[in-house]
Amino acid sequence: MFANPIAVVPDPAHSRIEERFKAIGTTAGRHILVVFTLRRRQGDILIRPINARYMHRK
Repeated sequence: MFANPIAVVPDPAHSRIEERFKAIGTTAGRHILVVFTLRRRQGDILIRPINARYMHRK
């Protein structure tokens, strides 16, 4: 997913304690949606995935 251009937008409707983001991109010719948050641990910034799924019309 990260080899192609992606769109990242905040998700304020679902984040009460920590800031969440939605990333939309493509992988293997299919659109994918990933919801994630950023965490700090020992000075490093880590990506914590919350949900990932292929997008479809439904």
